[in-house]
Amino acid sequence: MNFYKEELTNFINARPRSEELWKRSVKQIPGGVSHNIRNLGLPSIGAFPVFIKTGQDAYLIDIDNFKYIDYWQGHYSMLLGHNHPAVQQTIKEKLEEGWHFGTVTEDQVKLAETLTNDNPSLEEVRFSSSGTESTMYATRLARAYTGKSLIAKAKMGWHGYADTLLYNVKAPFLGKEGRGILPDDQAGIMTFEVNDKTTKDLIQENAHDLAAVIIEPVLGGGGGFPVSLEFLKMIRELTEKLDILLIFDEIITGYRFSYGLFQNQLKVLPDMTTMGKIVGGGLSIGVVGGKREIMEQANPELNNRVWTGGGTFSAHPLSMAAGLKTLEILKKSNLEYNRTNNAGTKFLTEMNKFFTNERLNFIATGYKSFITIHALSKYVENPSPYNIVHLTDKKREALLQLALLNRYISGMHGIGAFSFVHTAQHIRQTQDTLEEIASPISKTIF
Repeated sequence: MNFYKEELTNFINARPRSEELWKRSVKQIPGGVSHNIRNLGLPSIGAFPVFIKTGQDAYLIDIDNFKYIDYWQGHYSMLLGHNHPAVQQTIKEKLEEGWHFGTVTEDQVKLAETLTNDNPSLEEVRFSSSGTESTMYATRLARAYTGKSLIAKAKMGWHGYADTLLYNVKAPFLGKEGRGILPDDQAGIMTFEVNDKTTKDLIQENAHDLAAVIIEPVLGGGGGFPVSLEFLKMIRELTEKLDILLIFDEIITGYRFSYGLFQNQLKVLPDMTTMGKIVGGGLSIGVVGGKREIMEQANPELNNRVWTGGGTFSAHPLSMAAGLKTLEILKKSNLEYNRTNNAGTKFLTEMNKFFTNERLNFIATGYKSFITIHALSKYVENPSPYNIVHLTDKKREALLQLALLNRYISGMHGIGAFSFVHTAQHIRQTQDTLEEIASPISKTIF
């Protein structure tokens, strides 16, 4: 029996309860999931995702009672790990008071004050329920403030599933990502290459129509590719000169590498920033913030206001409380930040050295604690980001996730991210496992 068939057989035979739930799920929910990536691509190779019943610290336990070291950690949001006792206690106390009022609460003021005090570029913020909403609102505010209609986004930049920015995210970069979305020329969107000199000319040529440029400092959904500091500085200087707003999407990078937004380390401050994930303590949240005169366009006292943050669950009481407690802990966590960042940097270096020495169809990308493992259709030495995304092998990537689950490691995009709860032993075990399975996966022919 070859590696793929053996892994698949072992996986299915060991997880009857997940298999049964999956069969039920696909009858009721399109594709069985409500977020496309949560199937891990496993149906493409004849498998199914595992159904999780509980999480604690670095671990998840599925309904068949397998325990996994988890690196996905709630879409990167659980930097403190699953079920952190202090955050859990805060949520329990708030639950006793009630969990949804549809009104203003004290904690939303406190969380807003914390975010604006932590980050020089934030003078005001607005809360919503998701990162997707926050990027949608940021571009809406930019258009309203500038009176211009065009938004420029980075190719491979991921800003959620709203129609607004769902363009040129994945190879082969055909413009709009899927059906039901307007062509980019009708939607007021243009895309640019990161770390590319031609981008400067593109922005200058379109300055008259450009309301804003939006970019992630590390391209998250695009594959974990850091944007060079020189490029970010160039974009900042150019947008200031041409009266174009600069928006940083820090939904992944915000509070991940140190306390506060990543822009503070970079010393590149945008006009607006979107946030989510970590700042909600693992509960649903989206935040858009920036300069007062821009954010005030959303003031309901204005006759011609910009509509933002109108969702039923915006500034949800439990999200505000969990976010506050999480940031309180993170503010005293310099040692944990340093340890986790250093571990991630070392892991990326050592894995790539191994993949190169063995000439395997893999490459690791990311920055510090943020880690993506790409499974490719062939070995390429020192591939560019565009080589990587064009050579991504979805079935091989799914087999990687399957083989990791068979060895009690749970992740997404290969790994995901290191959190404070991941120990040196967890990371060593994961590295050893990847070195064990990378060769047979590279040799697999589907």
